[in-house]
Order: sequence, then C-alpha cells, then structure tokens
Amino acid sequence: MKKKKILITVAVLAAIAAITPSLIGYFIQGPTQDQGDTALGFTPIAVDHKQAMDLKKSLPFVGSAPIDIDGDGIDEIFFGGGNNQKDRFFKYDNKALQDIGNLGLTKADGITTYGVAVIDATHDGKKDIFVAREDGLYLYTNTGGQFTGEKISFPLNENSVPLSIAMADINKDGAVDLYISNYIREKFVEGETIFNKPYGGYSNLLLNNGDNTFTDITKSSGVFQQHNTFTSVFVDLNNDLNVDLVIAHDTGRVRIYKNNADNTFTEQENPSVFSYPMGIAVSDINNDGLMDLYFSNVGKTLPKFLVKGDLRDDQKFNMNYMLFENQGDFVFKDVAVEKNAAHYGFGWGVVSYDFNNDTRADYLISENYARFPGVKYLSLYPGNLLQQYKDGGFKPVEKNAKVENPYFGISPIVTDFNQDGWPDVFFSNIDSPVLAYLNQPIAGRNWLKVEFPDQAKYIGTLLTLTTMSGKKLYNQFYTNEGLSSDQTHIVYFGLGAESKIASLEVRYPDGRSQVILKPEANYLIKLQ
Repeated sequence: MKKKKILITVAVLAAIAAITPSLIGYFIQGPTQDQGDTALGFTPIAVDHKQAMDLKKSLPFVGSAPIDIDGDGIDEIFFGGGNNQKDRFFKYDNKALQDIGNLGLTKADGITTYGVAVIDATHDGKKDIFVAREDGLYLYTNTGGQFTGEKISFPLNENSVPLSIAMADINKDGAVDLYISNYIREKFVEGETIFNKPYGGYSNLLLNNGDNTFTDITKSSGVFQQHNTFTSVFVDLNNDLNVDLVIAHDTGRVRIYKNNADNTFTEQENPSVFSYPMGIAVSDINNDGLMDLYFSNVGKTLPKFLVKGDLRDDQKFNMNYMLFENQGDFVFKDVAVEKNAAHYGFGWGVVSYDFNNDTRADYLISENYARFPGVKYLSLYPGNLLQQYKDGGFKPVEKNAKVENPYFGISPIVTDFNQDGWPDVFFSNIDSPVLAYLNQPIAGRNWLKVEFPDQAKYIGTLLTLTTMSGKKLYNQFYTNEGLSSDQTHIVYFGLGAESKIASLEVRYPDGRSQVILKPEANYLIKLQ
C-alpha cells in the first residue's frame, strides 16, 4: 500500500510539473526563507571534475577530505570515486583546483568509495588515509607524496558496508581507534522507511593493537546495535578529557554514549525521537565551554506520510533538523525551532565554523537526495549557509554570500586554501560536478588558527581563548564532522573586531595543560 501511495504521489508531482514546474517547489517543498543580511562573500574556484555514480548499484554517498600530502601547509583535497572511477587528489594552485591523480590509491573496478578519514596513523609526521569502500576498509600510508595501501581485517557483517569513519584514541595509548558507521549492503535493502523491526547494518568499534591492526570491541564496549548508521563523531561533551561518541542512525534516533575511560561506553538520554538524523556538526554555539551538536534530517522536503514509514500514530516522529544545546552533565535541549535552524531541505552533511570570523559559529549544509523517486520534478536546493546573529538565532545567507551548491551534495569540506585565515569550502557532490569557493576576508575581522601534530592522541584537546577585553572563546580538536568525510584538522577562532589576545589555554587528553600568553592575532600557532 505504501508503494502505491509513493507512485501516486510521484505521478501527481509529474502532472503538476508538466503544467508549471515552479509550483512543485512551493507546494511540496515549502516556501523559501528570506536571506539574512551578511558581509560574507565567496568566489568560485575552478575545478573540472564530476563524480560518476551508478545509483542503481551503489549507495548515494562519497567521501572527501583535506590532506596536506607534501607538508607545505596547504591542504590538497581527496575525493572518492564512483563505481568505475578512480579516487582523485586535487591541488590548489592559482585560484584553481588541479587534478594531480590518484597518487598510488588503487581501487577495484565496480567499487564505490564511501568514506574517508585523515590522520598520521604511523607517527612519522606524514598524513595517512583511511578509506571505506563497498569491499571493506583500507589504510593508505603516505610514503612522501605517494600512498601504499593495505586492507584492514575486522569482522564486518556480511550484510554491512562501511560508510563513514570516526577517529579517536579512546584508551590513550597513542594509537588511532576507529568507529566504522556501517549501512546495509545494497542487495539486502528492504526499504528506506523501516523503523519498527531490527533492520540495517552492524557498525564496528575497533581498538588499535598499536600496529594499525585492530580488535573489535563493539559488544564489550556497550555500543553494539543493528541499525543503519550514516556517520559518527568522537567529541568530549562533558570536558572530562575523555572523548564521547555521537552516532546518527537512519530511520532511528541520535545515540550519545559517554566514555567511561575503561574501553566501555554508557548510552545517555537525549531529546531525539524517531527521525532521520544524517550529518553531524560540532561547535560551541553559545560560547559556554560546552560543545553543542547539530543534525540534518529530511526537513520540509516531503509529505509526512511518505517518510513516516511503519511508525504508529502513538510514536513520536520529527522531520526537523535538530540542534542540541549542551546544558552540561549530558543534558541536552533541542533549540532548533527557536533558533530558526529546523526547517530546511533534505539534508546530508553539516559542518560548523565561524565563517565570518565574528566569534559566533555558523552552519553549512549539503542537501538534495539523488535517489528520491521523481527527483527530476523537484527544485534542487542550493544548500544552506546558516549565519548566527547576535541574538543567537540563524538565517540562511548562501545566496547573498554567493556560496550555493545546487547539486546532490553529500558534505561540505572546509579548509583554508589560500592561507588567509578564512575558512574556504569544497562541496563533495555525487552524480554531479564538485564545487569549491574562496571565502573573501571582511575588513576589521580577526582570527587565530591552532595546529596540533595530526595524531589521534590529540583528538579531544580543549582550547580556551581569552581576549584582552576578557571575552572567552572555546573550541576543541575533533575530526570527521559532516558525513562520510573529514575536515581540516586546524582549529579556528574568529575574533571579530578584537585584535589582542590575552591567552590561549590548552588542555590535552592526557591531563597536561599549556598556556600561551599574548599570542598574536591573524597567525597560525603550531603546537609541538
């Protein structure tokens, strides 16, 4: 019966579109919000590449990540290939991204690359790459501008495919541990709106043995579940110097696990109900020293009856994006509606940076579902850049800021291509061209960037910046924000009009602390 409803709905959409395509966007997808005022401005970077995907054979995902391959301080971009397409690297040069090949990354024909994470896994000062593909998980070691790969052995369930990779050092032995978010393999798919029966892939928590081989501790750690999982993030949510685990379950709920500091985790309550949490963004939106969490969802795109699936009328269901304001002690409040961060289009990866360097975190969202029946009759969203204002609320500014992405976006990727202190953007898209933009500096706005040795033992480091006026700003070194992707591992602080910094306090996961007095604004600090 549900399939008939979907087919009838698509037929109706097609009929309306045949008369006037603009009606589809308004009556089905809802009205577009007015753009907010912004001083932000982006200019496009030339990049000649299109991801090639057979959407009937592979899941609609792709992994991307910034990686400084040659150690010159400027990130290259890794971009995963589709079914019969090699993975590629792009180098920023003269306001363009140039294709520099696959640099030794081999991939079997017919295999799609879904997820990627970057870290110095071998502790030699060079950045290595974990890659999740349809046929398993790989580690590619940086040998000095080229990569040598090997497949990682772990107990991947036969019904599961690796989609995203989250990294941390959960037992503080210096080696990188992994949470692999797994989705159901294409041949086992029964539907996309199944809530009420055990269904989906089995994800894995992998503890590094110290030599980049891994032991599966999913069951003993307390995080074992069967559920389709889009992505996850390790982040210290209670400032106890132990990274906690946040998971986005498709057709399910957000899962938040407290790290007990003994290789076990305990699930914590949170405000989510049945929904489609997909991407995860992390930042301290209100500068209270606690990291907040933002989750994309199906949003306002589709009628409720199409996405409610097998949920009963008595089961709570939420189509909105979710913004969990961290109240401390693992208490969270969903403030998405009151802060105008809830009602947006079908969302995938989300990231949070202070894009205009005004001391307030903003959000950048990738949108549009390539496999939705009748998608050609819908207006594709331009993605959303949500700017935060002085009252703590958000407004979309992507059109005014000229940073739109009207394609099938999976995740924004953030780095600083031209090293001017302003976060630039690469859009990881499937079955469509990739896009990239330079963020144009705003006069009178200042910043500070902080770089750690890119090793897992630093993930979860807490930073407190105090300006000369006494204002405190907080951030944390975390990775794998977005969806199936990674971001720059440099921590950004927007300072607004303040140009003098009193101190930068650094608290490391191993208990050490460091205070840097009067660091100069508009510079990169490299912590050794």
